[in-house]
Amino acid sequence: MSALTAHDGKLDMVHIQNAALAGGVAAGTAGEMMLTPYGSMIVGFLAGIISVLGFKYLSPILEEKLKIQDTCGVHNLHGMPGVLGAIVGAVTAAVASTDVYGNGMKDVFPDVAKGDIQPSAQGGRQAISLAVTFGFALLGGLIVGFILKLPVFGTPPDTICFEDNIYWEVPGEEEGHEGQLTAVRAEESQKLDS
Repeated sequence: MSALTAHDGKLDMVHIQNAALAGGVAAGTAGEMMLTPYGSMIVGFLAGIISVLGFKYLSPILEEKLKIQDTCGVHNLHGMPGVLGAIVGAVTAAVASTDVYGNGMKDVFPDVAKGDIQPSAQGGRQAISLAVTFGFALLGGLIVGFILKLPVFGTPPDTICFEDNIYWEVPGEEEGHEGQLTAVRAEESQKLDS
């Protein structure tokens, strides 16, 4: 996928490293379930594709349109493969049977082994847990984003967002650059006052 999405057909090590880890993330939910080696390869393959396509196409869209900066690629390495893993876990739980698990069914799905619920209901519980987790993540992200946007935190403008000397004393600062920061701070202060 890395070579297919590159304009020159070369492999990108960021894609390779993250796609390899994304396979483990996606298979993690169903790790104790009977995913089988063949199923694990399919899940890892799909997670790698999702991760590479996310890095190549989705991240630039999120940054340009929504101003979301994923500097560490967490969304492509953990987010999307994690959702895939939750779906795989729900499907794997829904098709669980004593023919496949044998006596191990009571260790993995004790309620199903006792006959209290059907495997399809266990798969439904897994799917509901994905929705609940997704809801908590969205709500928590919105709350934290709202708090960080409050004027009391004095967020610097995007033009100097990654300048260390706004908050830190940096040795060897140039006079011209410090004057620019003072002017920007004064401009931001005027905006906040009005």
